[in-house]
Amino acid sequence: DLSPDNTQWWHQLPVSVLALDDPIIVSPTINCQKAMEIMNKRNVDQLPVVDPDGSISGAITLHNMMRKVTSGKVLAGDPVSKVMYNQFKKVSVDTPLFAVSKILDHDHFVIVTKGWQCYDDEGIETEKEIVYGILSRVDIVNYIMQNHTPTTNGSAAEHEKDS
Repeated sequence: DLSPDNTQWWHQLPVSVLALDDPIIVSPTINCQKAMEIMNKRNVDQLPVVDPDGSISGAITLHNMMRKVTSGKVLAGDPVSKVMYNQFKKVSVDTPLFAVSKILDHDHFVIVTKGWQCYDDEGIETEKEIVYGILSRVDIVNYIMQNHTPTTNGSAAEHEKDS
C-alpha cells in the first residue's frame, strides 16, 4: 500500500525536490576494476548501467562488487555485467517521496528516470527514457533533516515552502 497513513510534510513532494547529483553511467562491458576506480574517484556507491542503445540494463553497487570480488566469484578484469543488479525499481522525477520511501523499505536504491520527446528525420515523435539519477534512503533522510523546522518541543513543525 503506497498511500500514506500518517502524512508528513514531505510525503507528497516529488523526487525532483531532491538535489540529486548528475548520474555517472557505465557500460555493461566496463571492467570491475575501472568501475571501482570511478566509484572511488567520484565518491559514489552505486552506478546505473546503460547499454550502448541508451536502455537502462541495471545498476552496480560498491558493496555487491566488493563482495563478489573478495569471494573470488568475479575478477577485477571481468565486466560489471557479472555484478550488476538486473532487477531494480525505476521511478520518475514526479514520483512522491512517500512512494519512493516505501520502495526503499525493500530495495537499496531506485533509478530515477525522466522522459524526453525525441523527433526523428521524418518528424515522428518518440519518448526516450534517460537516467536522471540514482536514489537511496540516505538521500531522502538528508532532505528531511536539512528541510524540517524543529519546534520548541523538538518535533517537526509544519513545513513551509519558500515563496
